[in-house]
Amino acid sequence: MKHKKSATLTVSAVAFVAALLVDFYMIIAYPAKLNVIIAISLIVVIDTYFLVDSILSLVDDIASINIDKQNELTKVQKGIYSVAKREEISRSENISSLVDTLTSMKNENAKLMNDLLEQDKVINKLQIKKNMDNTTQVVNSNEKLAILIAKMATANAKSSDEAIEILNDICKELERKNEGSGKDHSHLRVMKTNVD
Repeated sequence: MKHKKSATLTVSAVAFVAALLVDFYMIIAYPAKLNVIIAISLIVVIDTYFLVDSILSLVDDIASINIDKQNELTKVQKGIYSVAKREEISRSENISSLVDTLTSMKNENAKLMNDLLEQDKVINKLQIKKNMDNTTQVVNSNEKLAILIAKMATANAKSSDEAIEILNDICKELERKNEGSGKDHSHLRVMKTNVD
């Protein structure tokens, strides 16, 4: 249909131009043949009508196609808007659900934190009491140990003095044997410590 209208428009345009040229030629070359000039002028007018009608029909077709395309674009835009709106509503609901979940998790975490703090306080009290008991036991055992060490020190003082005398005798013997060699063994001597 479009090709037919285009062909009709082309034929009308060629016929119009040809008729117009023939009409001008007749007016200039044969001005006396008025009947032929009028007939050709009528052909030009009729051809002008068909040419204008074809142009208007083509313009209408183009406008109709543009309107159809515009309608299709409008439908597509409405569809896109509808899908976007549904997506936005779905996203809104998902975000709302997520916010509710986060809020409940936050409340649960706060409750758990309070429970942990309470348990930590109880454990700290028990630890302090246990430390106090351990400190008391350590102090008592330290006192016992101090008494035992004092007894051992007194008992060992005698055997220690005897050991020192033996070591010093050994040093004297070494010095006597090495008198001529120039070696000094005085640093090996052990001094007695006074124990109160």
